[in-house]
Amino acid sequence: MNTKLVLLFVLLVFAQVISWYQSNSMIMWESVKKYSVPIIIFSSPIVGLLFAYGTKVGYEVLESLWAIRFSAFAVGYLVFIVLAWVHFEESPLTLKNLITTVLCFALIGVQMLWQTN
Repeated sequence: MNTKLVLLFVLLVFAQVISWYQSNSMIMWESVKKYSVPIIIFSSPIVGLLFAYGTKVGYEVLESLWAIRFSAFAVGYLVFIVLAWVHFEESPLTLKNLITTVLCFALIGVQMLWQTN
């Protein structure tokens, strides 16, 4: 497997995980509410750099901004499933969530496997 492709997905996963915690930490932990602005200010440049570098690496491999966008969306959805399940016990095993998960993998598969020349 292409190491840049692996790097793309690692960057996207880290960006999506940090972004998820930025968005949901105030709901999860009462003690975080008073520190939410500093947490967001500190972590936003990290998320931005991860997405920007992921876009750069992704474009080198996939040669398409659309492919990167759909990949980032699908990775974000999959990260959301795991973290919502772990922290909020929201089941990913509903029919709607299972169908959407299959569609996310289909998005990733199409973007990775369908090479246009």
